[in-house]
Amino acid sequence: MRRMEAALLLIGDELLCGDIADGNGPFLAERLTAYGCRVGSLCVLPDDGQAIGHAVNRALAQYDLVVLCGGLGPTSDDRTTESVAQALRLDLILDPVHWERLRQIFLAFQGKEPPPGNEKQVRFPQGAEVLPNELGTAPGYALRVGSHVLVVLPGPPRENRPMVDNALLPWLDRNLSGRVRFQGMTFRVFGLAESEIGHRLGPLESRFREISFGYRFVFPEILVKLRADPDATDRLGAAAGEVSCVLAPHVYGTGEQRLPAVLGGELARRGLRVVTVESCTGGLVAQLLTETAGSSAWMERGFVTYSDVSKRELLGVPESVLENTGAVSEAVARAMLQGALDRSAADVGMAVTGIAGPGGGTSEKPVGTVCIAWGDRNGVRSAVYRFHWDREYNRLISAWAAMRRLHLHILGAPDP
Repeated sequence: MRRMEAALLLIGDELLCGDIADGNGPFLAERLTAYGCRVGSLCVLPDDGQAIGHAVNRALAQYDLVVLCGGLGPTSDDRTTESVAQALRLDLILDPVHWERLRQIFLAFQGKEPPPGNEKQVRFPQGAEVLPNELGTAPGYALRVGSHVLVVLPGPPRENRPMVDNALLPWLDRNLSGRVRFQGMTFRVFGLAESEIGHRLGPLESRFREISFGYRFVFPEILVKLRADPDATDRLGAAAGEVSCVLAPHVYGTGEQRLPAVLGGELARRGLRVVTVESCTGGLVAQLLTETAGSSAWMERGFVTYSDVSKRELLGVPESVLENTGAVSEAVARAMLQGALDRSAADVGMAVTGIAGPGGGTSEKPVGTVCIAWGDRNGVRSAVYRFHWDREYNRLISAWAAMRRLHLHILGAPDP
């Protein structure tokens, strides 16, 4: 059996005019690829019924799975569903359950019945299975067309992305379980340049020719993706083991979870609570840690001490240390963290002080100089970094460097 092939059709004049940037295509391609599909086509279409209909028929003739995004709103330029129905010569049927849900949303938030245009959002081509949308008024739907499948999803990424994970992929599991899907594994790497990763893995690519090696830079990390057909599962496992060894200790995890969630999960498993102390990152470390649901299990508190006065008053950093070494120094970073541990119930913590730029640098401490401290009540360590990005990237990579240092510390692993 051949691998399942997929096509993506993204709909909206606003995409073609440059009014908004597409966020659905890369996300869907990544999710479907990880699921085991091969995405062979990605096309952006205008809000034009004829163009949509022709594209749907062409895609269904070539691909097992066709996913459309956008054009499910209540206004006149939202033409996706009616175009699909016309192209496939299907009637549109009002779904009473979702119409009632739509009515209740309007009654709850506006105190009145929905306007007439909203009714089109709950009319679906005959035979379609509705995919619920918990965050919007337009559900999606899946429709079998012979041996092929057509899926239509709303365009706003805030609605689209949860539906992919919570509705689309489970639907595919239930309905397409017999299709061949290739296997994959993603390694998340921090602290190595992409070129260095490619150099280290070059010999493995030559030895494991049945495995596809892919690389993706998503600042400040690199994703290394291995993919193989189902009959090469053993070789995939062998390759994955060698990748872990070759890139150690810079691989911090595999799969979808990024470093903040990985660190948070490790803190939770060990029953540890963390305190963050930040100057140049301005609370970014705390923000990244608390973006993960359940972060109250590990986040104790955070300090943002931007000025020297705040470092003295809130953390007890000695004035003599600030005067002798300057605010951007390992001594100050350690004193900041020690003061935060003394003033909190946290078990572990990290501190960041630096010069994010674009100004403020000197010949001794140029822009991008960052001092990080990490540790616990038994001891605090520190390190100096020299980053060479702009202000946004300097702040982000500083936050990640602090989290990775603390992650390695609680794992008992050696420094990279």
